[in-house]
Amino acid sequence: MNEDAAAYRQRARESWERAAEGWDHHHRWWDVQTRPVSAWLVDAIAPQPGQTVLELAGGPGDVGLLVAELVRPGGKVILTDGADAMVEAARRRAAERGLEDVVEARAMEAEWIDLPAAGVDGVVCRFGYMLLADPDAALRETRRVLRPGGAVALAVWAEPDANPWMTAAAQELDARGFGPQRDPDGPGPFAWADPAAITERLADAGFAEIDVDTVAFTIAYPDLDAWWDTQVDMSPTLRAVLTEVDPATRDELMEGAQARISGFAADDGTVALPALARVARAEA
Repeated sequence: MNEDAAAYRQRARESWERAAEGWDHHHRWWDVQTRPVSAWLVDAIAPQPGQTVLELAGGPGDVGLLVAELVRPGGKVILTDGADAMVEAARRRAAERGLEDVVEARAMEAEWIDLPAAGVDGVVCRFGYMLLADPDAALRETRRVLRPGGAVALAVWAEPDANPWMTAAAQELDARGFGPQRDPDGPGPFAWADPAAITERLADAGFAEIDVDTVAFTIAYPDLDAWWDTQVDMSPTLRAVLTEVDPATRDELMEGAQARISGFAADDGTVALPALARVARAEA
């Protein structure tokens, strides 16, 4: 990547700290919308009572909290994220569900996991590895902390054209000259879209029994305004741009982005946008 890795990590951490409030606000909706992906990941590691499972780059901990229900009695789920505000949101979610006895929420970077070797039975990471400055280091760390035969299950986004729910706003920013400079070889939401590259990365990190699949699902919104509001709340990039422009420009960006997905709106105004994720399972 062109940007210094340390600078990228700092910038990304600050962005996610700012975005955590929006993610916390929408967490129930996001949990429901992405449940097909979360369910695939949970099934892939098949959690059992008494096991220890780690969630990396977990945000508010959606996947890990599903796992927590399955490792009782005697098990533990360690929810981690690099942003303190995300970890605090995950901690609150665990308390709301009465899972304090089985959940530990910790701030932790996925590239250097602060856990002993061979100490966990499974690792889940939903939409995290592709955003890391050094995902290969994170995979090696993942394998280090897994017990022999333990499994990692990960999800990343497929190609941009298959995910208009996310790309419409970014395309509008680019068209109007507000899009950020992007390193084509650097981290980003679509950096792991190629299934072959996922397999290669996992193999290079020492994993075996690698299986890569896709999960197609739909992300639903009450209307176009709800789609835009959610994008603003959950996208660090979009939020940063909107804080720097005048109200008229904000309106133009909103209207242009909404026009890009208007074809997905039903007669009653509801919007259902296609989404496609790559998912993978591998064994240590």
